[in-house]
This record gives sequence, structure tokens and C-alpha cells, in this order.
Amino acid sequence: MKILTAHSSVTHDEQVIDSNISFVPFVRFLKEKAKNEDDPRSAFYRMIIRKFEGHPEILQPIPPSADLTEYKEYLDLLTAAIFPVTTDTTRDIYGIGVPFKFAIFYYSDLFRQMFTDNGSGLVVVPQGISVNKVKKDKLTWLYKLILERIYHFPVNYQNEIIHHMELPDGTKRYVKVNIDPRFVDVKVKGDNPPPLDYTNYCTYQTCPDALKDIIPPDNFMLEGFVIWTVEDVTQTEILNNIKGLVMNMKASNEAESYRTLEKMIPTIMGGKGITAHIVPFPKVNGKNVLEEQFSNADPILGVGNKKQQQHFFQLLLDHGTKQPTPLILPTVTDASITQYPFLKYLPIKNIQSFILFPITHKKEILGVLELASSTPNALSAEPLWKLESTYPLIVMMLSRSMSILDNRLNEVLKDQFTALQPSVEWKFTEAAWNYLLTPPEERKDIENISFEEIYPLYGAIDIRNSSVQQGNALREDLQEQLELIKYTLQQIAQEVHLPLLEELMFKTEDLLRGLSDNLTAGEDLKVNEFMEQEIQPILEHLCEGSETLKPVLNNYFNKIDKEQGHVFRHRREYEESLSVINRAISQYLEKERLYIQQSFPCYFEKYRTDGIEYTIYIGQSIAQEKKFDQLYLRNLRLWQLSSMARIARLTNKISPQLKIPLQTTQMILMHSAPITISFRSDERRFDVEGAYNIRYEIIKKRIDKVHVKDTGERLTQPGTIAMVYSYVREMEELRKYISFLQAKNILLPDIEMLDLEELQGVSGLKALRVRVNMEHETQD
Repeated sequence: MKILTAHSSVTHDEQVIDSNISFVPFVRFLKEKAKNEDDPRSAFYRMIIRKFEGHPEILQPIPPSADLTEYKEYLDLLTAAIFPVTTDTTRDIYGIGVPFKFAIFYYSDLFRQMFTDNGSGLVVVPQGISVNKVKKDKLTWLYKLILERIYHFPVNYQNEIIHHMELPDGTKRYVKVNIDPRFVDVKVKGDNPPPLDYTNYCTYQTCPDALKDIIPPDNFMLEGFVIWTVEDVTQTEILNNIKGLVMNMKASNEAESYRTLEKMIPTIMGGKGITAHIVPFPKVNGKNVLEEQFSNADPILGVGNKKQQQHFFQLLLDHGTKQPTPLILPTVTDASITQYPFLKYLPIKNIQSFILFPITHKKEILGVLELASSTPNALSAEPLWKLESTYPLIVMMLSRSMSILDNRLNEVLKDQFTALQPSVEWKFTEAAWNYLLTPPEERKDIENISFEEIYPLYGAIDIRNSSVQQGNALREDLQEQLELIKYTLQQIAQEVHLPLLEELMFKTEDLLRGLSDNLTAGEDLKVNEFMEQEIQPILEHLCEGSETLKPVLNNYFNKIDKEQGHVFRHRREYEESLSVINRAISQYLEKERLYIQQSFPCYFEKYRTDGIEYTIYIGQSIAQEKKFDQLYLRNLRLWQLSSMARIARLTNKISPQLKIPLQTTQMILMHSAPITISFRSDERRFDVEGAYNIRYEIIKKRIDKVHVKDTGERLTQPGTIAMVYSYVREMEELRKYISFLQAKNILLPDIEMLDLEELQGVSGLKALRVRVNMEHETQD
């Protein structure tokens, strides 16, 4: 009987320790067992002991290179004692080998299939298993054995060897290899080994390479034999991996987690050529929705056409809600597609066998699991039971997706629609915590959120003559629509005799003559009322009752369509131009908002009028931990002036590209005195408090149209930045910033020093005005 060994080129590391076969540990083990007279097998054990001890030469160490044919009788007794009669050599994976070596002298049929090369030689590892991992695991096993047997250290770390392998048929499995050393003696060569600190080497797993220098393995030798057992732990390992996926899934790795899970499911089912797809159906406002990141590669929903995708989604959702049991199609046929229209594209994608598995929890559908194969009859109901343990984890994962989407929605709501920002959120969190600490019966209104001694910075970017531009667009559209009505009525009069048409034509011409160059208040309402109450009903009636008039009337209705119609084009062009310029300003300010937070936390509130206005609050009471200094305020004021120059250049660059060229004006309000602001729960925004502080709000609201004193000229002009102030010290500070930016060629030379007209309740305002260098080259 020859020992099966691997090729020497891949087992050179086994020379680190001497190892021989010996039956001595086995006989000693049987003697301990035979002492128990109550064990019915004790007589059998004693018989084996007599057999071995009757031939003392059998108990001598046997080198791995020996021919074991002469020991066959003893090996048969050994295997009969170790392996129970119920062991199946075709289904169980086990073998008996030389300690620490890839040398096996007894093995089951299934072991031979996995670990031998057609039965002639031992392969180091089966196909699909990492050779390096096996070698590392072997060394770890050896050092654990030495520490336990020689140093008598109870080693705490586990030594299970789990391998992921891919079989020749393409299926992936996890196997646990256990090498039982109970029949192995560890002997010391020469002097006793040096003492070791238990804490350093046994409470955690030390790298085997690090132990080589401390405990040289060639100082020891092994005698006996090991029992190899290999267990398929695919289900357990994959379930553990899925648990890890669910626990670690977050917004940044959500899609990747689903792709990983989809690769695991075919392994659980044990089928070949099967693909799995999972599509979550989260809810928004109580309605299931479809996310693009999960649907594009899906067999049913990955159709490219968004409208058709939503149609299939609704059909799929209705089916899963009404029939939550799996839909099993061993073979996809024309009849099955007729019955389930959402499966329309399966044949095109070469899917011949298909299972649709709705995932539900508490009678609500969370998503679907789809199993597909290009081989007919590859899928059936039989393997679905293997997903029984996986199903709750899929439910947890889909539920986690709902939470992730809710968090994403809340982040958008918080970022885009509420005034609460990170710089002040701590104050609200503190108030909420104090509210929760109060016993429910003692709770009243939540405490007032206010910030004292903070400095405001206000800026406004306005669209020059926006109301005039908007009025011109409206007037031109109304003129075009009235001309269209006039033309349409003339065409109708040629086909239908109705005296009322003449009266309508008269009113139309009268309205056309009455449209002034600048629309007066109510003039547009009068025209719209005429078109909606008198023209629209008659034309709709005539369109329904006359085939000959339909081409003329359809032409009219097409041209007055608000989205695409010709007669709304001037208003659309104005709105589009206004939107482009405001979006550019808003995006720039949003980027800058993140930038200025880096130096010191501040509250940045931006809101849209015809243009964009913003208010910034900065001060010690806003910063929870960082100490405030006036240098942060001065830094922010310099940034404000510099950013206004950038915005002026940005809008000047955009203006020629717009359908309706628009110009912007830039204004800053300098207010050096600190104020107090409080959060108004009714309006969900901050507002100033105190009579003195309210003066700041009054100025802010009334200076947008202010004129230069005794000239009638508007303070704000295109290509300039206007800075409104009240005190000389404010003017002096602004001039420092202006001089600096002029030196950098961002602002042009010269400064206008202006007195402003009195406003209602406000007097004594002054302003500085500077021109922006539009040719200055920076990365705007």
C-alpha cells in the first residue's frame, strides 16, 4: 500500500519538521477507552491493543516513504475503530495521513475525487482553493499543536480552516477542513525549548512567520497520524457573509452589496448557469417606487425605455401584491408571456427558465428576487427550499434599503428645503435633548432657539430691469396670441356664418390697439379674461362640431400650448434666461458656502427673488467649540466683496449666451453692530429680535431700489458693486478691502462716495460704488 503524496515542488515547506507514522498514540488512546468497562466496545478495543502489542516492531516509527502493504491488516483494524460503520465512502470526505504533510495512506472515494489526480497522486489543494492560504493554515495548525502539547498553553483562537473553492462544473462551494491531531505526539529534539509568555502568543493569533524565529520547528518532531475530515459548509458560510452584507450596507455601497448577494444565491441553490437579480421596491409617500441603480440590469425592468419600464414595474408590482407566491416557469413560452406581459423581453435576453419570487413582510411587498437561466427546465420549485434560511436576511436587506432611501430623502429635504444647517444644528439638538429629558407631564413648548451677539452680512444680486423685461415678454406674447385669434376668426368666418364672429373680431382688434408699450396694471388680466371666457369656449365647440375647421383650430391650440406653443415663446425665453443666470449664481454661492465654513462656522441663508439674495450670520454663539475672533469677520467681509466681483464677471460672461440678455447688479449692506436672531417656528426661519436690531431688517428690505441723493440715479448699476453703510468706521474698513482688490486688478481704480436718498424710517445712509474689472482672468 503506497502513500499518496504531492509533488516535491509544492511541498518543500513540509521539510521544516520531521514527521513519521506511528501507531503508539493510537494504542495509548485505546487503552484509555478500554478502561471503561461500561462501554460495549471495550472488548473490541482490547483485542486491537493485543494485536498491536503482540508485534512490537509495528509500534516503531514508520517513515512516510515506506510501503505500507505489510501493515494493511493493522490499518484495517485502525480504520474500523476510528470510522463508524455508517460512514459512506462515496458521500463523506475523510482520510488518514502523515502529520503536517500532504501524504495520505487511507481515504474515502469522495476524498480521492477531490484531492487526488485521477487517483495516482495527491494534489496540494483542489481546484479553486488558494495554495498560499492552505500553506499558512498548515503552519498555524503546527504551532498551535506545539504550544498546546509542549508548552501546555490553552490556545484561545480558533483554528478552523475554511476554503472557498470552485468545482469543475462551475459551482462554488465553501468547505471546512479539520485535521485532527489527537493521534499525534510532539517530541522535542535535544534540550527543552525556552519558556514563552502565554499572553503574547496564545490570546490572539500570531503570524506563523513571526513564530518561526521564536520556536524553530526543526527543534521538534511529530509521530503518529492525523485524521482529515472535510465538511461542506456552503450554507453556513454564505449566511454569515449575507449577515455581514446587511450589517455593513450603507448608501455608498448599497448597489455593490446587492450585486454581491446576487452572486451568492446561485451558490446556495447549487444550480449551474443560474443568475439572480434583486430589485428593491421602497416607498415614497406610501407608494412603491423604482430606483434606476437596481433596475437597469434587471431581466424584466432593464428595457431602456423609461416609460415602458414604469409600465412593466406597475404590472410587476400589481402581480407581486396580488400573488405573493413564487411564479415558477421551468420553460418560458409564448403562452406564459401572454399571461404575464411584464416578461415580454425574457426571450430576447435568451432567458429560457425563470422564477419570480416576491419578497414580502407583514403583507407588504419589499421587492422581488428573480432567478434566470438560459437553459430550459433549469429552474423548478424543488431547490427553492434552500433559500428558507436566506429569506429573512433578504427581507432585512430590503428593509435596510428603505431606511437608506429615507435618509437620502431627509438629507435632500434638509439641504434644499429647510433652514437648519450644520453650523446651528447642534443648538437644535441640544434643545431637543433637553425637551426629551423633561417628564412628559411637565413639558411645555420647546425652548426658544436664539443666537446673541452675531454679525450679519447681507448681499443681493439683482436682475437689472427684470420687471420691464418680464412685461415686454408678456406684451409680445399677448400681441402674438391676439393676432393669431384674429387670423383664426377670419378663417372660420369663411366657412361658418356667425354674426358673433364679427363682434369677437372687433374686440380682438380693440385689445390689440389698447396694448401699450408698457403694460399697465390689469391690462394683461383683461386680455386673458377675454381669451379664456369668450374665445376658448367657442373655438373648442367649433373644433368638436366641424371636421373642416379642425386643421385651423388645431393649429391655434398647438400654438397656445404653454410648454411648446409659439405664442408663449417670449415668456419661456425670459424664464429660461432668468433660470440660467440664477442657477449659475446659486451654484457658485453653494460652492462658496462650503468653502467659507472651513475658517469658522457660520449660518448661510440664500433665497431667490428676481435674482439671489443671501444673509450670513457669524459669531461666538453659533460656534459650539471654536473661539470667535474679529479676524474671522474681517475675512468674511473680504470674501463677500471678492465673491461679488466674481459673480459680476460670471453673469457678464453668461449674458451673451442667453436668449434674452440679462444684466445683474451687486450690492452689499455693511452692518458693524452685532444683533440677536431667533428661530421662528411658525415660519421655519431665523429673524432678528429687538427694536435696534429691527432697523437692520428695515434697511435690508428697502435699499434694493434706493437712489443716489439729488440725482434720481439708481445706486445699483450693472458692472459695479454698491456697498451701503452708516458709519465712518464701516466705510474705512470697506476701503481697505477695496484697495487690496484694486491692487490685485479685480476691481478697477476709482471709488464713488455717494449719499443716498432718505428711505421711509431710515436716513443718513451712504454708499461706496466700484467698478468690476470684467477682463480679470481667474477661475470663476
